[in-house]
Amino acid sequence: MNHSKNLSSSFLKYFVSNVYFEKTGSFFGRLKFNAPSDGVLYNEFYLNPTATMACPLFCLCRYACGHRERGGGMRMTRSKVKCLILYQMDPLGGKIGGIETFDRNFIKYAPEDLEIEFVGVSSDKKCRIGRWQEAELYGKKFDFLPVLYVKNENVRTPIPLSVKFVLSLYKRKAEIPLENKILMFHRVEHSIPFKRCPNRKFLIVHGHMKDLYNPCSEVRWHQFPWLYFKLEAALIPHINRIFVVRRDAVEFYKKRYPAAATRFGFLPTWVDEDLFYPLTENQCGHDREDFARQEGLGLTPQNKLILFVGRLEGQKDPLRLIDSFDHVYSRDSMARLIIVGTGTLLEKTQKKVKQKNLGHAVRFLGSLPPEQVAHLMKICDAFLLTSAFEGMPRSVLEALACGLPVVTTDVGEVRLVVKENFSGKVVDRDIKEIGTAALEVLNDRPKFSPENCLKSVEQYRARNVLAQVYSYCYGIAWADK
Repeated sequence: MNHSKNLSSSFLKYFVSNVYFEKTGSFFGRLKFNAPSDGVLYNEFYLNPTATMACPLFCLCRYACGHRERGGGMRMTRSKVKCLILYQMDPLGGKIGGIETFDRNFIKYAPEDLEIEFVGVSSDKKCRIGRWQEAELYGKKFDFLPVLYVKNENVRTPIPLSVKFVLSLYKRKAEIPLENKILMFHRVEHSIPFKRCPNRKFLIVHGHMKDLYNPCSEVRWHQFPWLYFKLEAALIPHINRIFVVRRDAVEFYKKRYPAAATRFGFLPTWVDEDLFYPLTENQCGHDREDFARQEGLGLTPQNKLILFVGRLEGQKDPLRLIDSFDHVYSRDSMARLIIVGTGTLLEKTQKKVKQKNLGHAVRFLGSLPPEQVAHLMKICDAFLLTSAFEGMPRSVLEALACGLPVVTTDVGEVRLVVKENFSGKVVDRDIKEIGTAALEVLNDRPKFSPENCLKSVEQYRARNVLAQVYSYCYGIAWADK
């Protein structure tokens, strides 16, 4: 009896120290488990109560069976898990993109006992290349090693940045300690210098590699797809886990690499709800008036604002965007197109605007920080995406989270969140069809209400989705010990 009481008392202490209740908008809140239960770590109580209740039971079984540290004592706490991110970006820079947002949110929402290091590039001339330094993002501190200086991350150079980054990794490899670290990659070629390292590695694939054959692709590999797939085949066996943002791509990879089929899994894109959320009706109206009064925009509060956010590259097909808007404007002269972003097709896009005599109806705002992008999404009337291909475009989720209905071509995983005649329209790439869909959304906003948009992305919050990745890190750290 005393032994049973002691065990119960010890487990209670373990449970209290490793489980906590996080306040959320839900009535139940979120119950979180710090104990890494072999892949079931952060379970949403209101989404998966069975798994949630199973987690402490599993921990009790592991504890009762005497899971011990090397010193022989029961493990009551755990050491920090270390994750090393290797990607060709400046985490403190201003480049906006899906992968850049992924890494910044990964750092932002990381649990306190997940220690993050980042090896990347720097766009700051004063930054000392090849020297580790402490950096801070969203109040989270992490160690940062820039291995390469990049003057402008948004400008493509004759030698691909990926090639220069891999060469820099080789050059600085001796300065990158790897002991007890999990390595995280976003491009498979970045793992080349670490192919033979015994560290656990995982890869995030942000699209479908068959899109290399798409004529609109700006990725340099599209010129030599056979070489990419040969390289990929040599590296995939050395990657322990591959998260893919498209479900059809998961099946594609499983068939292509049957020996590694169990390593592939679907990871949806998410939205940072701390930044992307709707305004009240009064606040939205007030902010729209302020935006319309800005010098040089030539807008009025009565204009119907269509927003595009993205790189002006072949994948996003900005020329089709202008053609589609031309169809809208020919039927509604109060429509205005706001373009946020830049890229190699900027001049061609601006030229197309002039050819269509739309200079008074289209505004190019260039690249903007996330806070300003979020503000525009909160005050515009529709979001328009005319991409040739996508993974699961983050801008679509961000727009919906701001209560902004979306009109998009049928690409990637957009149908997971853009619900037909509920939170937007999903159409073929026909210019008239795109324009007609945009007009329908502009002229029937109650049908595509902010409430509908929010419901469409409710399960794709950053904390919910990233839990899967954090869980993987803890799971393999637990297994290794």
